[in-house]
Amino acid sequence: MSSKTFDWSDEINQVVTKSLVTTFGLDFLLFEDKKGGDVDTIHNVRQGIWATEAEKKKYDNREEYDSTAYHQHDNYIQKGRKDKLAQENGTLKDNYRQDKNLSKGQNRDLDHVISAYEVHNDAGRVLAELDGVTLANQDTNLSSTASSINRTKKQHSVDKFLNNLPETINNREIELSKLNQKLHGMPQSTPQERHEFQQVQDKIRKKQQSLDELKQVDNESMKKVDEKARAETEKKINSYYQSTKFFKASLTSAGIAGFKMGLRETLGLILAEIWFEIKAVIPSIYVKYKTVEFGIKNFLGDLKDTVLNIIERVKKRFKDVVSSFRDATISGVFASLSTTVLNIFLTTTKFWGKIIRETWLNLIKVMKMAFFNPENLSTGELTKATFKILSASIGIIVGMLMHESLAALNSMPLGNLVVDFASALTSGIVILALNYFIEQSEIMQKFWSYLDQVKTKYEKILDNFKEINKELDQYILQLTQLEFGLNIDEISVFTEQLNSANSELERNIVLKKEIEKQEIKLPFEMGNSESTRRWLLGLAKN
Repeated sequence: MSSKTFDWSDEINQVVTKSLVTTFGLDFLLFEDKKGGDVDTIHNVRQGIWATEAEKKKYDNREEYDSTAYHQHDNYIQKGRKDKLAQENGTLKDNYRQDKNLSKGQNRDLDHVISAYEVHNDAGRVLAELDGVTLANQDTNLSSTASSINRTKKQHSVDKFLNNLPETINNREIELSKLNQKLHGMPQSTPQERHEFQQVQDKIRKKQQSLDELKQVDNESMKKVDEKARAETEKKINSYYQSTKFFKASLTSAGIAGFKMGLRETLGLILAEIWFEIKAVIPSIYVKYKTVEFGIKNFLGDLKDTVLNIIERVKKRFKDVVSSFRDATISGVFASLSTTVLNIFLTTTKFWGKIIRETWLNLIKVMKMAFFNPENLSTGELTKATFKILSASIGIIVGMLMHESLAALNSMPLGNLVVDFASALTSGIVILALNYFIEQSEIMQKFWSYLDQVKTKYEKILDNFKEINKELDQYILQLTQLEFGLNIDEISVFTEQLNSANSELERNIVLKKEIEKQEIKLPFEMGNSESTRRWLLGLAKN
């Protein structure tokens, strides 16, 4: 495999120019990268990250929380009645306390496992456009428990309640200890003093009962109830991802991103060609007017020629422009969809949004080359071209890292231009260094040569067919050289005579003459119908 001379000056000019125009120029003009992408997801809105202002306003302007509405829902009332009947029968299980039933007459509350307040203010629920009252009052989210537990839990989540429980129990024990100390020091001489003593006694009894019930709370049992409730609630909220609203937002975002990406690459290619032409023409114009007198007419003529040359350059690369637009559009669509899918599970940053976009651009090029191989490259050359595309991705990522690290300079005068140029230069140098290694290093040269020797089964089949084709060509050549004793001119005359014959009799005369001339022996007498009939009957008998 022969290696070509690596022109550093020309390569760096092209790479840096294209990087400046596309990734670090038009990219930052056409794309407004933001944390969390361009489509609202449940994960992101719960973090307070909104892709669209409309959804943010919808959440900010939600209805005020109304506890009464949540506790007067039909399902909440029906569940309460059902549990009350079970409690009177002694069969109502308290799912927050393992192996404990709520006894008849024991204070009981019907708890929203996920508090009604949490459901109402859940940004994911608002995004999915679900009714909070209905969602909070599902059977899986309603669980009867001792009133002391429910009223201690309040609007907290199960996790927060359980985390605070040890401290709550400790505080209750301290409070009980103080009440007991107070009780022992209280006089009981007068009816009033005995009444106050009795009040403190009742208070201690109630608080002791409440404390005992809190101590009976089983963490695992309570977490299982919470997990079941949240699983069912999340299932309903996540139906948002199957909604027309989500699909419309995703496809619209992907379409816009695809068009912008196609526009970016197309404009980038055209602007780069304009710059290359101007860069080549300016020195010659400068030299020309150093030797001749400057004339506006001549200068305008030179500008006209330059513009025409630019148009010709772009016309010659029209197929590349169309191909670039198509590939970039596809990559933009996939990049947008990938970013949206990622944001379902995590929150992407602005930086990662750019990385995903650039990665898809080069990934589309790699897939196009690997599956279609439009230039019919050998295995080694195809692999080398793929590596060069991947090196471009690495270079772009390094350039973006540089861009992020120099972001502070954007506040300075012309700082953004300095940052863009430094990032493009860094990206270009990395790409060139990797390309030089891929193209010129001895190790890689041996690797490409080795790959060219390794052929796939399809390439081997193709080689066999090529060999077969060569042999067939030889046979055909030999056949054309054989002589069959035929005179082409005589055959042409005979054909013309047959065509010009106007009747069956004339055709018979022509055929009979030709048979006699060629001395062809027939199994029957020409022109004798009886002879012909006997020959045909003989064939039938055989």
